Amino acid sequence: MLDIKYYVLIDAIATHGTVHDAAAAIGITQPAATHRIREMERRLGVALFHREGRRLTLSASGERLLDTAHAVLPQLRRAELEAWQLARRAEPALRLGIGPYDTFSRAIPHLYDQHEHDIDLVRLPMADMTTALLANRVDMICMIEVPSQRGIAHQLLFEEPLVAVLPPGHPYAQSDAVPAEVFDQGRHFTYSITPESGHEFEHFFQPAGVYPSHMVQIESVTLILELVAAGKGVSILSRWAARDAHQAGHVVMRPLAGDLPRIPWYLAYTQMPHIAAVADSLAETLRHLYRADE
Repeated sequence: MLDIKYYVLIDAIATHGTVHDAAAAIGITQPAATHRIREMERRLGVALFHREGRRLTLSASGERLLDTAHAVLPQLRRAELEAWQLARRAEPALRLGIGPYDTFSRAIPHLYDQHEHDIDLVRLPMADMTTALLANRVDMICMIEVPSQRGIAHQLLFEEPLVAVLPPGHPYAQSDAVPAEVFDQGRHFTYSITPESGHEFEHFFQPAGVYPSHMVQIESVTLILELVAAGKGVSILSRWAARDAHQAGHVVMRPLAGDLPRIPWYLAYTQMPHIAAVADSLAETLRHLYRADE
């Protein structure tokens, strides 16, 4: 079995691309890193890297070990941190995953109102949200689709409609309902270009026979709102996430044409007593803050 130091090196090479930079990143010499690579490949009997000049890329076997490194190394680092905290009689910080919907400015000042736990905010790409929760890389996360798996609990936060998000000077900024064709007339900013069941592609674009031809994927609703405010395009978002920018006059929210269902939002979390207690208070805070304008 390979020692953990080999997985650390594989992760570093995948990140930095060269033996020199990977060695510097993990605090060893380049000859030591080269020796570890040779030792790994000798012990496993497979080539883990393709060599392209000074750069290394992972072979299929190397990619498999990298997957394990990505799963194991964060857990080990987390365990070491918690051991350090517990030795000082401090509760380990809980981790709140933040996906593309990152407009939590109302909630940030209230994170610690009902408890004394520290909360780390962990940025997650769209594709990694469910995996991070199941792999215990985060303890809580706000999401639309909660994985049905033992050990994962959830609370309904609110059900919100999707709305058109437009620049203030847009021709449809005062419209009673924005038709689907508007989103095929320029940039349509979206956090996911993959059609999601029950969302705008199914209930808005498909009935109208429209599919936006100029979609730009940006995995941050905060950045999407800034781009729309700058007049660079339009978007469709859950109302709660765009409300503050709308009230500040940066963007305009308008209803979408047609009969679209409201989207349920949940706080999903690992079902452990100390996490559940914090999740209860956080869920109540989010409900209060984002239902206040109903």
